[in-house]
Amino acid sequence: MIYEFPQGLLPLRNWLEAQGLDVGALKSERQAAFMAQQLAGTRYKFPAKGASCSQLLQQIQRALPDSSAGDPAQLMRSASAKAPMKPRKEGRRKNETGATNLDSGLVIFADGACDPNPGPGGWGFAVYRDGREIHADCGGDPDTTNNIMEVTGVLMALQWFRDRGVVEPVRLLCDSRYVVNGCNTWRHGWKEKGWKRGSEKQLANAELWQELDAALALVPITLEWVKGHAGIEGNERADELAMIGRERIVENSAPRAIETQLTYEVA
Repeated sequence: MIYEFPQGLLPLRNWLEAQGLDVGALKSERQAAFMAQQLAGTRYKFPAKGASCSQLLQQIQRALPDSSAGDPAQLMRSASAKAPMKPRKEGRRKNETGATNLDSGLVIFADGACDPNPGPGGWGFAVYRDGREIHADCGGDPDTTNNIMEVTGVLMALQWFRDRGVVEPVRLLCDSRYVVNGCNTWRHGWKEKGWKRGSEKQLANAELWQELDAALALVPITLEWVKGHAGIEGNERADELAMIGRERIVENSAPRAIETQLTYEVA
């Protein structure tokens, strides 16, 4: 099944093609809205699952220069404009951050979601360079837990960084203390005990933590905790991607395996 843009959205379709998107590969109205939002740099709220995304697509189209194919360079300049950086508060605990400074360097936000827990869940991460989102990825599992999806989001972000062969410094932020503390502190003790929490107590998600430990050996960074649902752009974006990953798994009745969904990258 291929999504067909209605007559009133042909300007948007033409603009997406001009950006290099294969519109013939879009399988649903919601997927079209997701990809259009990524390329246009808009941040409109998605309707509830199962609801039409027609109005959302029209909003994105109206946001394009002159509501037509427009000037891509002008649109990207508009999309990359960020709010002024807020002053850093004093007294934060170690490895905590306000995470509002996206104006320089490579910054990655990762998140996971599961509803109900356990149940279908999703993971997502968004990559910013010098304040501009350059990559996003999400996926999910039909039978998982919130903790697994949180860990998976960070693991996928680390693997993306490693596989790209990037050598520049990177910050990786997550709103899960379980993941941040596990990566920065707890995993070392678990590893010494044979990936157990004690002499006999089994460590939950041990295999996944071993994968994460191996990834951090190749990308030796300290994760930063960021407060969730606090209006921080990168964190909200990662949360949105995690929910999209979950929705795609539910809608497509995917196999019981973690799958990558809806990847895009801007050079």
